[in-house]
Amino acid sequence: MLYGLCGRQGLNFASGTEVVDRLFIDMKVVSDDQAVAAINDGSKIIFPAACANPTRFYRAFSANVERFNSLTVCSGLSLGGYEFLERGLGENFHYLTWQAAPAIRHLFKENDRKKISFVPLRLSDLTRVVTHGGPISPDAVVVQTSLPQPDGTVSLGISVGPNQHFIEQSSLVIAEMNSNMPVTAGDSRVALDRIDIAIESDEPLATYDTGTPGPRDELIIEHVLSLIPQGATVQFGIGAVPDRVLARLSDIKDTHLFSGMLSQSLVDYLEKVPHQPRIVNGELAGTQQLYDYCSHNELVKMQRMSMTHNPRDLAQLDKFISINSSVEIDLHGQSNGETLGNVQISGVGGSLDYIEAAALSPGGLSIIAMPSTTNGDKASKIVAALASGSVVTTPRFCVDYVITEYGVACLRGKSLWQRAEALIEIAHPKFRAELSDAI
Repeated sequence: MLYGLCGRQGLNFASGTEVVDRLFIDMKVVSDDQAVAAINDGSKIIFPAACANPTRFYRAFSANVERFNSLTVCSGLSLGGYEFLERGLGENFHYLTWQAAPAIRHLFKENDRKKISFVPLRLSDLTRVVTHGGPISPDAVVVQTSLPQPDGTVSLGISVGPNQHFIEQSSLVIAEMNSNMPVTAGDSRVALDRIDIAIESDEPLATYDTGTPGPRDELIIEHVLSLIPQGATVQFGIGAVPDRVLARLSDIKDTHLFSGMLSQSLVDYLEKVPHQPRIVNGELAGTQQLYDYCSHNELVKMQRMSMTHNPRDLAQLDKFISINSSVEIDLHGQSNGETLGNVQISGVGGSLDYIEAAALSPGGLSIIAMPSTTNGDKASKIVAALASGSVVTTPRFCVDYVITEYGVACLRGKSLWQRAEALIEIAHPKFRAELSDAI
C-alpha cells in the first residue's frame, strides 16, 4: 500500500469523509510507471475509447513497453489518438480492435498480423464477446475517471459505454483520475473499492471536432430534418452532418435523444429546446465546454452499452429515428460502412443495432445519409456493385431511407428495379447514365 508515499497529497480527494477514508484503503495511488508495472505480461488489457484517452498512462506505457513480450491491447474507436501504438507494436504487444480510424488506417493497409487484428463486432454483442471466459476474456482494464467524490465513488464522466462492463469483467482495474473529467449523471459511478490502482492527472481531455459542413452537407441536413417527425427519439452517428442535425433538432417539437455518442451540438440543442427532453447516451465527444456543460447535468443520462445498444428495448420507443452514414451503397441497397476495398477503415459499430430498432419501432425509420461522391467528385458513393474486397455492413433488406445532397430514396418495400431507380435519382448527375447502364 502506497498510502503515505503517493496518496492524498497528490490527488484532491473529497475532504476526509468517512466513506472515502474507508474505501481508499483498498486502492493504491501510484506513479504512472508503477501502474504499468502492475500489468502482467501475457494478459489481455482493455484501453478506453472515444475521448477518454488516459494521456499520462499512455506515456508511461510507451516508456516502459519493453517489459512486455506477449501483451494484447484491446480497444474500440479512439477519437483522441492512439499514442499507445507509438512504440513496441508487433514486438512487445499486439493490438486487437473492433473499430478502425483514419489514424490507424496505415496498419490495416500494412496488414501485419503480428501488429494488429480486427474483430467484426456489432456493439450490441460487445458485452457477450468481450467478457470473462468469453471469446475475448479481459484480464485488466484502464479507465479515465473524475476525482473521487464524497460518496466514495468516481465518475466515468464522458465515457460510460462499455466501461462499466469491462470493470466488472477484469481482475485488475487501473484508473487515471483526472481533475478535468466531469461528474455525469446516469450510470457513470464506480466505487473506489472496485479500483485497484489509481494515478493522478490534470491533463486536458481529448476533444473531437466534427468539422465544418459544406454546401452539400447543408442540403443533406435539410433532407434529414424533413424526415424527423414530432415526438421522435433520435440516434446520431458521428460527423459534421449528424452534429448539425442535432443543433437544429430543437426546431422539431417534443424530440428526445437516445444514442451511443453525442457531439458538440448537444449544447445548442439543450440551450434551445423548449421542452425537457429525455437524453440517454454512452459517450460524449466534443470540447471541454461540452464536458463541463454535462457535469452534474441531470438531463444527460450517461448509460452503459447494454442499454444504449439494445435493439429490443429501443424498438419499444415510439418514432425511433436512426441517422448514420456509409462508405458506399450498391443498387440493391447493400451498405458498406467499413472498408475501402479490402482495407478496414471503420467497424460494424452500432449502426445495425439502431437500424433494426428503428425498423421495429412504431413510426420509426432509419436514415443513411452521405454525400453522393468522394475523392473530389471523382467517384460515386452510389455504385453498381460494391468494390471488390469490401463488406456488407447493412444488408439490403434492412436499409430504409438513403439521403444525398440530391434527395431522398426510400427503399423499404421496393423491388430491385425500383431500388436501383430511386438510388440513381439521388446519385451525382455525372454518374447517373453509367449507373443506369448497369441495371
